[in-house]
Amino acid sequence: MLERVKASTSRLSSATRSPHFHRWSPIILVLLTTVFILLGATCFYLFERDPQEMTVRKWYMNLTVERRQFARSISSRIFNDTRNLLIIIDREQTERVQNHPEYFQTLLVESLKRYEDKLSIVPPSRREWSWVSSFNFAYSLLLTVGAGFKVPVTIGSQIFAIFYCLIGIPLFYSTLTLIVYRLISPVLKWPSLTRSRRFVLMLAVFGLFILWTLLIGLCLYYQVLNDFWLSIFNAFTGSLTVQIPSPVHITTCGVLFLNFAATISVSLLLLILLVSLSIFFPKELLLQETDKAVEEKLERLTPPPKFQVIVDEAGESKLTTTQ
Repeated sequence: MLERVKASTSRLSSATRSPHFHRWSPIILVLLTTVFILLGATCFYLFERDPQEMTVRKWYMNLTVERRQFARSISSRIFNDTRNLLIIIDREQTERVQNHPEYFQTLLVESLKRYEDKLSIVPPSRREWSWVSSFNFAYSLLLTVGAGFKVPVTIGSQIFAIFYCLIGIPLFYSTLTLIVYRLISPVLKWPSLTRSRRFVLMLAVFGLFILWTLLIGLCLYYQVLNDFWLSIFNAFTGSLTVQIPSPVHITTCGVLFLNFAATISVSLLLLILLVSLSIFFPKELLLQETDKAVEEKLERLTPPPKFQVIVDEAGESKLTTTQ
């Protein structure tokens, strides 16, 4: 058994060192991460769909019961537990109220409904755990953006979220880091890109990050929050994977857009980190290995020299190279 494990491990390590795996590893990791997020979204959707439906029904039932109890209490206070103390100018309306107190309670219930519409009461949504919302939640967990506005309520979903984060966060950020490194490493290996120019490149990428974050803030200002400085604050905190604004006034597509925008922001931050490391630690990033690789390739392409044996007049032989 141990021999089989060792053989499998050796085959796996040799496969990972192959040039084909090195070439296609970013695409493989992207596909693996995408499948992992889709799997997480489906699991969260299946875990939370039915409990959310029950929560919404219970909320509306409790609201109806409390509204009727409140209307009954108001009716009792107005009539002072009698039927003849309420005076209404319209005689027909007065007779209805006096003979049918439940009619007055119905009027109160309708008035309470209209009054509640003016309040900022946010009922639970049946679409809170739709598949797209579950995808946003699964995506935000791997992105480590604060999503305190939504928490799974079932025990199975909470346990799954723990293992999902333990596996998914390293996978997500490893994939993102590898993609950014593969894109920027050819530029960093340019011979003309000196240390001072790399520093200028780092400042340029940092400026691009600031501009991108301001653009996100403007989108939040015009589409969601209507508060400029609050929009800028939420844009920077979201770009730094701290939090995103409350989704009360944000659609599902808006949350998805913010997640993608935060992914681009994180990519720019990783780019700044890699350029900074290339300034001080170029050897650790394998940025000085190109000369050796080129020399080895030239050695493989250059044919070996040919020799011939020459015997002089004294009978001594010696080797000489032929052109």
